[in-house]
Amino acid sequence: MSAGNRIDVWDGWRGLAILLVLVGHFTFSGWVWEERMGVDVFFVLSGMLMSNILFIKRMNLTDFYVRRFSRVIPALVVFLIAAGILSMLLKYDFSVKELIASLFFIRTYYPVEPVYFTSPVPTGHLWSLSVEEHSYILMSLLSVLLIASRKVAWVLLGIFAVSIAVNVYNNLTMDALEFKYSLIRTESTIGFIAFSAAYNLIKKEHGITLPPHMPAILVLLAFFCYLDSAPLWMTYLLCPVLLGVSVNHLTESAPVVQKLLSQPPLRWIGVLSYSIYLWQQIFYKLYYAIPGGVISGFILSISFGAASFYFLENPVRQWLNQRFSPTPHYRETRDQ
Repeated sequence: MSAGNRIDVWDGWRGLAILLVLVGHFTFSGWVWEERMGVDVFFVLSGMLMSNILFIKRMNLTDFYVRRFSRVIPALVVFLIAAGILSMLLKYDFSVKELIASLFFIRTYYPVEPVYFTSPVPTGHLWSLSVEEHSYILMSLLSVLLIASRKVAWVLLGIFAVSIAVNVYNNLTMDALEFKYSLIRTESTIGFIAFSAAYNLIKKEHGITLPPHMPAILVLLAFFCYLDSAPLWMTYLLCPVLLGVSVNHLTESAPVVQKLLSQPPLRWIGVLSYSIYLWQQIFYKLYYAIPGGVISGFILSISFGAASFYFLENPVRQWLNQRFSPTPHYRETRDQ
């Protein structure tokens, strides 16, 4: 099932991810960490796709960086300007360097104060963009240094192992809240992207297949790891494997699973997911001041995300790709 060069179930997977984020932010369930699961669902898809692009298709790095820039930066710049103006209008105590640090994907490390999640500026969700962009830079370097996919897979698995080791050390040396906050750093979370990327290469080299219902079962098992009553270590030790294996076999999953993920509304939400993810943070932070509360916040998140996609993200991305991508094929091809 595909539309053009897009894979329907992957768009549906993105739709599932952003809905988990929205449900986590606007329902305050308190019994499951939906928003973190949603971000991790995004991460494993990114790992698989980047593995295809950089290590299997061997896209040249100029095309790769042009396409990453065109997809991420224009919408991000507009969002950060809006977040800055809103923060000034609401007379928040913040520093412009917070916004600059977010633009350059270093906010999880600098400035140290105010702490990322205690800052009033609605940019706390951008930690996930930092993890992705750091991962893409690292993986692009690996694509230059290593040619054999088997060697790349071993290096990526090594990165996964290091990420686990970092989390184990932090878990043993930090209090519970400090450790939970540490999970937004690249060294703590890159394991999701690295494992999924490595498994993609291993799966293709060895022709690994799974029973059709297994991807759905693995996602369900991962869901239980995000329950508030589950030990936190399960999210960084088990979920990269459960979600990473699942997404890599998504196109081979049972027809009922593919049909569910290919539903037009879910795919549409998935296509808009980046823009929705950017703008939802403002409404999540200010839902209490909006008539209609969390319901309005949910609806406005999707509405602003759709407007951002159709009037900013997509047209600017296409224009930049057509103008600056050196390879003709990539000037017209949409990002998957």
